[in-house]
This record gives sequence, structure tokens and C-alpha cells, in this order.
Amino acid sequence: MSQVSIANRALAYIGANKITSLSEGTQEANAISNVYGDSLRSILSEAPWVFALKRSLLNKVQLTPSWGRGNYFAVPADMVRIFGTMTENEWRQEGKYILSDTDQFGIIYTYKETDDAVYSPSFVDAFAVRLAADVAYDLTNASSKQMELIQYYKSEMLPIARSINAQSRSAKPVKDDLWVNAILRG
Repeated sequence: MSQVSIANRALAYIGANKITSLSEGTQEANAISNVYGDSLRSILSEAPWVFALKRSLLNKVQLTPSWGRGNYFAVPADMVRIFGTMTENEWRQEGKYILSDTDQFGIIYTYKETDDAVYSPSFVDAFAVRLAADVAYDLTNASSKQMELIQYYKSEMLPIARSINAQSRSAKPVKDDLWVNAILRG
């Protein structure tokens, strides 16, 4: 599915005219073009989408915190959001760096995947609604339509897409906690 196809799905949600290019100069194309990248980045930050996950060992940089202790690691330029680390140590993101008390730091992160051919169908469905919500007011001057689409995105489309995405790996086994074991064993 192409950017134009995704854009036209979004435009259909608000009853706007279809476009043939994001750069064609129409009101619809300009509205979509102005928010497409930001809308994509926003939805990519909502879940660890399997088509946009990477693992990376981060490069340690020669900076020292002005107070406290730890090592700084450079964040990848294409990173949208961290969803896991290779260590149980404490860490925090500070601007373009990760501060941690480890000597090596690896992350699993969502990156800004722009190849729309790899997007899952459920992601495309949710993204089209998100994009529609982001341009709805500009194209319709109706905040009610924008709010309706935001609600539809948050309550239906995003949860469905996230659920389907989560099924792309093995299930985590459920473990009894100490309280359950104490009750069962008397």
C-alpha cells in the first residue's frame, strides 16, 4: 500500500476528495502532506510493531553526567521509542542519549519505518483513521468530526491493530506468584 493509498483511505473517512500525489497542491494533498510524517511517528510510538522493530547495541559516548554517575550511550537517529533493553539495570533517556550504570547497553526499539509495503493491514487501517483525525478539522472545519475519529482510533482501530500485532510472537507463560503458591501449598 502506498502513501497515496493510505492518504485516500484517510480522506474517505472525512468525505474529502481523493488525491493522486502528496505534492499535487490541492487542499487535501497539502493537509495530508503537512501531517503524514508526524502522524506516522505518533502511531509507531504506540506499540512495538513487528515490522518496525530493531535491536541495537548502543555506542558509548565520552560524556560524563554533571552530577551522579553512569555512562551515556547514543540513541539511534531513527529511533521512535524504546520497548526493551538487554539489561535489568536502571536507565533513563536524556535527550539524544541513554544514561545507565552499565558498560554495554542494548535496546529493542521501534524505528521510523517509511516503507509502507511492510505495514500490516491492521496497522494501515489504524493509521488511516489516525491520519483522518489529524486532518479532519483542516478539511471540514468540524471539531466534532475530528473528535469522532480520534475516539474511533483510540477505542477500536488502535486496540485491534495492537492485538493482531501482539499475536506475532509466542505467548508468555503465566507464572504463579509467591502468594498463590503459599495458598496452594498450605
